[in-house]
Amino acid sequence: MIGRTRVLIALSDPASRRALSNILPQHDLEPVFAATLSEARAVLASERVALVVCEDILIDGSYRDLLPVAQAARGDLPVVVTSRVDNPEEYLEAMKLGAFDYVAAPFSRTELDRIVHNALSRALVAF
Repeated sequence: MIGRTRVLIALSDPASRRALSNILPQHDLEPVFAATLSEARAVLASERVALVVCEDILIDGSYRDLLPVAQAARGDLPVVVTSRVDNPEEYLEAMKLGAFDYVAAPFSRTELDRIVHNALSRALVAF
């Protein structure tokens, strides 16, 4: 594959986008940012990405709205849902709807590295 693998980062908070963008290059990943559900849908319609990292609540929707779009773009596209609140019910809901993983803040860089690595290990086989 020519170029770096692209990852959709759908986070409304600029600080969270910056923090995640610092981790991704270590995995030779190129972030594609979306601050809203509408922007994330547009990226999925026009870009080939290997992974989606999505905030649980976006300005104009939530991961519940984005998961079906990601699955329609590519059935095996892993979506990692992030949340600022540790909520076991949301975790179960996200997993039931097809999320690859769900991680609640505060999460460590090591934990996020592990999740990204595991998701990409699975995703790149079919990419």
